Amino acid sequence: MIKAILFDLDGVLIETELETFKFYQNYLKDYGITLADTDFKYKAGRKSVDFWNDVLTPEQQAKIDVKKLTQIKREAFNTAPQNYVKKVAGGKELLEYLKTNNFKLALVSQNESRMINTMMDWLEIKSFFDIIISIDQITKLKPDPEIYLLAANKLGITPNECIVIEDSKDGVGSAKNAKMKCIGVKHEYTPPTDLSLADVKIDNLAEITLALINKI
Repeated sequence: MIKAILFDLDGVLIETELETFKFYQNYLKDYGITLADTDFKYKAGRKSVDFWNDVLTPEQQAKIDVKKLTQIKREAFNTAPQNYVKKVAGGKELLEYLKTNNFKLALVSQNESRMINTMMDWLEIKSFFDIIISIDQITKLKPDPEIYLLAANKLGITPNECIVIEDSKDGVGSAKNAKMKCIGVKHEYTPPTDLSLADVKIDNLAEITLALINKI
C-alpha cells in the first residue's frame, strides 16, 4: 500500500533548466562568449560540470570561473525567483489533493537548503511537506538511492510504500535503485530513454490521481 509521495523539486514543481541556461547565455555575452540556443541540449538533465565541459573550452572556463558563475546564478534565483523561475502548473493543487487523501509528503531535492526554502516560500507549499531532504544531508548523488532511502527512513515507512515523482534519468534511477515506484514527468527536451525505468510517464501533474496511484 502506498503511504507516501516523494517529490523532486527542479522539473517537477519548478522549471529551472531552460531558465538557468538563459541566465548563463546572457551573462556570458559580457565575456564575448556566445552560447547557441541549440547548446541547451547539453544542459537539460545533466550535471553542471558536464555542461561546462561540453560548451566551453578549458581557457574559457578559467576566464569566467564557472564555479563563481554558478554561485552568481544561485544568488539571483534566491533573491528574485519570480524573475528567473517558472512554477509548474498544478503543483500546489496536487499537494492539496494528496494531503487531503492522507498521504505523507516529502520534498527530496539535490538543491541546497537555502534554494529549497526560497522556492517553498515563493510557491507557498512548505506546510504540505512532512519532511524536506536537501543535498546537505547526503554524501552520494543520484542515481544512488541514498537520498530516497533517507526520506523513507525519516518518514518511518518502507521503500515499497513510496512513490517518487521525478523528471530526470538520474532521478528515476535513484528512485528505482531505492526499490520505489516512480512517476516520470516528461518535458519537451527529455530524451525518451531518460524515463525508461519509470513505472508511469505523464505529461503534467494533473494526471496524478488516486486511480493512477492505485494502479502503479
